[in-house]
Amino acid sequence: MFRNVINESSKVTERNEPTRKVSRRSWPGIIVPLFLFATTVVGSGCLQQATLNRPITRARATAATPTRGRVDKYVQLGQDDPRLGMNAVASGSVEDISTSSVQVLPAGNVQSEPTADLLDVLPTTVTRWVKITADGTLWSGSDAAASAFTDVPAGSFFRVSGPDQGGRLPVYYVGDGLLRRPGNGWVDFALVEVVDAPPPGQDSAVDADASQPLPVWVQAHRATTLWSGPDEKAVTLTDLPQWTFLKVAGLERGGRLLVNYAGDYANRQPGIGWVDQAAVGPAGDPGRWVANFRATPLWSGFDEKAVRFTDAPQWTKLRIVEGASVDGGRVQVEFFGDGRTRKPGLAWIARGDIGPITPPVPLPAPAVETSATSTGARQVEQHTFSSTSGFIDAVGAAAKRSQKTTGVPASVTVAQAILESDWGRSRLTRQGNNLFGIKALGGAVGPAGGVSLATWEHTDSGDVVVQAPFRAYYTLEQSIDDHGKFFTSNKRYAAALSVASDARAFARGIQDAGYATDPSYASKLIGLMDRYDLYRFD
Repeated sequence: MFRNVINESSKVTERNEPTRKVSRRSWPGIIVPLFLFATTVVGSGCLQQATLNRPITRARATAATPTRGRVDKYVQLGQDDPRLGMNAVASGSVEDISTSSVQVLPAGNVQSEPTADLLDVLPTTVTRWVKITADGTLWSGSDAAASAFTDVPAGSFFRVSGPDQGGRLPVYYVGDGLLRRPGNGWVDFALVEVVDAPPPGQDSAVDADASQPLPVWVQAHRATTLWSGPDEKAVTLTDLPQWTFLKVAGLERGGRLLVNYAGDYANRQPGIGWVDQAAVGPAGDPGRWVANFRATPLWSGFDEKAVRFTDAPQWTKLRIVEGASVDGGRVQVEFFGDGRTRKPGLAWIARGDIGPITPPVPLPAPAVETSATSTGARQVEQHTFSSTSGFIDAVGAAAKRSQKTTGVPASVTVAQAILESDWGRSRLTRQGNNLFGIKALGGAVGPAGGVSLATWEHTDSGDVVVQAPFRAYYTLEQSIDDHGKFFTSNKRYAAALSVASDARAFARGIQDAGYATDPSYASKLIGLMDRYDLYRFD
């Protein structure tokens, strides 16, 4: 650009140069024409004096008016404005971003990027229990500044919730069923001993805690903060508006809860973090919500035979129907009507016309009955076992049927289920009927999808939190069948399967093949098989 300007200037100078030479030779001849021109201009000005007050031209007025686009750019958008509530990307797929993929968080602190050398850490799904051997105290923290929550009588049970620190162990106290309420805290490491998981029916406080509803979702009942960690060293990741839905990741520490945050599809990004437990309360699953960024039809189905129900106005809020038939072009949604002519119901909408939004507050009443009968979606079975025999009989019957096709000894399957599911009380079992901690690697989810679970792990690099996806099942029987296929489809367990007629030898064989890092894993299985006579299922 600048080169062109210089060239044009040179041309102008060169073009005017001959004129200058002529001017030097005949300047008197120029004065007379100039005098005549000036006289003409003065005369014209006198004749046009009446027009001096004429308005400015239309062209100038138009040029001074801002364009509509420029005005819209500076409009302040309200909090409920749809443009701030969704990421309207045409043809974008609808994904469940509330369940994170594998993430490693050193010392519980959230990193922006996972630590590459720790991504292979396998989560330990076995619940660890300890029992206090003398009267002690449940503390608020691990340091000297911690305050006492309550006194704890000898013989009380605790679930270990993380690695020890400063001579104390982070635990979940099940309470005593009377005055002492359940909650998280710290106990002096020297006062506790590792014990086997108390079976159902042994301790009333453990049973009472296991019968409580499992919090899968929580909601912020006031504006609060999403923190990077569970202690005072944590920094703020983002602020969370009141009524924000958060999915529980499965860990608690220091009065904070590890959660997955879906973001707001505007300024707040999705991720994992810690939230103060006092700021949240249990909530139901809000579902996945979308809105259409342009007016679009609602259809009776997803194929060419579908009829057009009605039109959804722009920015209509719709809830995804979980478990519906999958189609690449349309997705089934719950439409809540408009309170006038458009009636609520289930319909199909083009994927390319919608984008994700945060759940509305308050959540609307269901537009239709969305039970398994009405939607065709299968529901995950829920189990609570109040006795040892109840759990063993339920798992044993399914393990016996599975043995006929896989050859895996039913006695070993039941013992593993006891050990790895904490008698069916683990979050993984209660939320997804996953008795054995089978992971959903490479997108290989279970029949009922996946469950995201976070656990504390100890590595050479320090204590870390590992969050990983696990398979979910509709029934315990599906989990047991998958467990048998795990052994038969993996060549390294061929030697163990060759001695499957001897349950004890099979237990030792899977340990030798690297099934568990616990050196006493096989002896624990054999101890359970002996104690409860599990061989009767073989």
